[in-house]
Amino acid sequence: MPRAGDETGTVRERGGGQGPGPAGRRPARLWAHLARWVKLALVLALLCACGGCYDRIELNALAVVDIMGLDLTEDGLLKVSLQFLIPADLTNPGGVGAGAGLRDPFFIMEQTGETLPEAFSLLQAKVPRRLFTSHIRVIVIGEELARAGIGPVFDSLTRLRELRSSMSVVVTQGEAAALLQAAPRLGRLPVAALASTLEQKIVPIRSIREVAIALVSEGVDPFIPAVGLTSRIETQLEPGAPTQEFELIGAGIFRGDRLVGFAPLDLARGLAWLVDEAPFAVATIEWPPEGESSPREARPDVSPPEAAAERDAPPGSRQPSPGQGMREPNQISPLVLRAHVQFHTEIEDGQPVVHVYAHAVDDIVTNQAGLDLTDPAVLPRLEDALAARIKDRMEGMLHLARELGADVFGFGALIRRNHPKLWRELRDDWHGYFSRLPVQIHVDVRVQRTGLTNSPAIFRREQLRR
Repeated sequence: MPRAGDETGTVRERGGGQGPGPAGRRPARLWAHLARWVKLALVLALLCACGGCYDRIELNALAVVDIMGLDLTEDGLLKVSLQFLIPADLTNPGGVGAGAGLRDPFFIMEQTGETLPEAFSLLQAKVPRRLFTSHIRVIVIGEELARAGIGPVFDSLTRLRELRSSMSVVVTQGEAAALLQAAPRLGRLPVAALASTLEQKIVPIRSIREVAIALVSEGVDPFIPAVGLTSRIETQLEPGAPTQEFELIGAGIFRGDRLVGFAPLDLARGLAWLVDEAPFAVATIEWPPEGESSPREARPDVSPPEAAAERDAPPGSRQPSPGQGMREPNQISPLVLRAHVQFHTEIEDGQPVVHVYAHAVDDIVTNQAGLDLTDPAVLPRLEDALAARIKDRMEGMLHLARELGADVFGFGALIRRNHPKLWRELRDDWHGYFSRLPVQIHVDVRVQRTGLTNSPAIFRREQLRR
């Protein structure tokens, strides 16, 4: 019979050595250490969450800037124009200048200085709040400053920490300060209207980063969208309100860091193709294409009874038929749905040749020429005509760039990457060689859609061109 003192030994034997011995105490110690580490981690997490922001500044202590203009003064100084937001006036639902007693939710201040940071510091002496430039969305460069050279300005723009490198850059004919005076009707803030206009991408957008990269890269010159002011019709609901809106007028062409000319909007759309940033836009062509005759001219446009009625009608009583208005209805408008451009270089007789292959998919949104788009023989001719229109724009922009001696397409950079040995021979006089660089442009257009209807509404079946 086991004694009462042997009960402990019996339990140890049954438990297989898991009692309060050294082996049994190890798991308990591990769990205790783990619990302490978990508690320490939770305390550190709470400290990090409750620590707050060490450099916190309240909104009412900041002077928020949303758009900046840069100009060159007559004495060679840099004039900086800043448009400041007034958050308290943004709640007005009436719009800019919508009625008496309403104020615009912004104001403009100007300051000159030797450099951009110096102008900022002098402006700070005039503003009772701390300048906050991180919310600038668009930087406007005046024409005089652009022609003098934007290199020094972009040195500051890329170094200042508060200025984001993704800010959009535009150039204007005249002073940048005048562009800041616009008060667009759609929206309370001019910068919102200007940024939305740029985001339509009719002309390729350029940011501080993209322009700076072009300035320091070999074989490519920068270009910047050009924006101007246009008038709007004043209504009785806004008497005395400013009547100037933003308008895209093309692109500023630079050679190095100096503005050498402007490309009009039509050629700027060709520029978009040559840099593979074709816009989602509409173009119009004439039909039949130049040099071709129309089969429609050999067919009567009216039925015999209608022709007899028109012949016998008294003078002055004839009703104009479709297309006998202001212009002959021979326009066709395609909408570019998708576009892609590829570039290829090759060496011919020791000289580089650039090949540009543009591919587009279009939707026909206007058919005033009366083309029978259901006829299989019509679409190939139409696609060729659309391709010829795109090619004309690209060649027109190429001709302008050659006249200005500015390789805004980056053909030099393309040769530098593909033929580095040849580039070392051409780099010293690349702008001169660019004016005679052979460029072959190939355009392929496919009409994928013909709109919601096949036949134009103003033409009968026998009137359609086939």
